Amino acid sequence: MSGLEMAFDGRATQDKADTSSGARRQPATGPFVLRTLLEDVPLSEDGDNDDVKINFVEYLGGNLYIGTSASELLHFVQIPPDPADKASQPVFILASRLRPTYIESSVAGNVKPGVQQILLLSRVQKACVLCNNTVTFYSLPELSPVFGTVRVKNCYWIGGLDLNITENENNGHDDGRPVGETILLSLTRKIQVVRVGPGLD
Repeated sequence: MSGLEMAFDGRATQDKADTSSGARRQPATGPFVLRTLLEDVPLSEDGDNDDVKINFVEYLGGNLYIGTSASELLHFVQIPPDPADKASQPVFILASRLRPTYIESSVAGNVKPGVQQILLLSRVQKACVLCNNTVTFYSLPELSPVFGTVRVKNCYWIGGLDLNITENENNGHDDGRPVGETILLSLTRKIQVVRVGPGLD
């Protein structure tokens, strides 16, 4: 079975350190604390996870997205801890299991790496997923397909977000167009610039 751990700011966490002796748990301290976020990740529907691996992980606003080598995208939703129980921890439940569509690549041959990247565009509530060298687009947080049947094949990397842009800026555009995100797609022989808007479902 597979598990997932993440580091959190130790100054803001109330996690407890496990002890094998059964002694009283003490609050974890330090600049960052590594804690188990999710155990026994269901990487396959039939429960056989031996040949399936986690390729990519993203998190946004209580939603956890996991891409696997089996070309599946898992969406988990965080359930907050019980405020009356200081020892309780948030839990994640599986909300959906998606198989992104892809186009067979003549360049990559028969190699199918699965989900390679997940790019979350929070300003426009969209997600770009690179799976088997094909880019597809979804809405956040539920991962509903958007932009019809738009797919970009023979892609090997997605990214290029300007991290200096604030929520209220518009990639340098002041011509009245809706807020959008500009991303880059690395294709076989070129770099493609794509502008993703919020209301183009």
